[in-house]
Amino acid sequence: MQRLCLTIARLTLAAWIGAAVLFVVTSIAEQRSTAFGSDVKSSLVVLRFPSYYSFGFVLVGLGLVGGAIGIDRHSNRRRWFVLVGCLVLALLLMIVDYFAIYSPLHAIVTHPSGVRDARFMQLHRWSEQINTIDITLCAIAAIAVCWPEKRS
Repeated sequence: MQRLCLTIARLTLAAWIGAAVLFVVTSIAEQRSTAFGSDVKSSLVVLRFPSYYSFGFVLVGLGLVGGAIGIDRHSNRRRWFVLVGCLVLALLLMIVDYFAIYSPLHAIVTHPSGVRDARFMQLHRWSEQINTIDITLCAIAAIAVCWPEKRS
């Protein structure tokens, strides 16, 4: 059971980091593209972000549970605390991001006027920063869960 949980944690954390990076790269490319008008760009954002958060919560949550069970807390105390601490903090940041940043951004983007004012820019910067911190925490946790154990 412990090895299965460790495998799940490794798989889900790697999947989340890869998915998040791919999401950011494609989103930036879409927003910079001249092939799409602002209404299409807004529609793409509205379509993509709910999936981004859904995948994030599920994959990071599974990584947390799998890692907490898969790493022997008594013999790998530091590793266990790094993993659990980073992923609990990452999930908390994702919750704050979803409710305090993404939800207002979503309201701005879906508003009929479509005006992206100073508040939009501030929320967008905060979203970029909080997501960078979140993915960094997940990467630290992924390294902790993948780090080879000492053989006795």
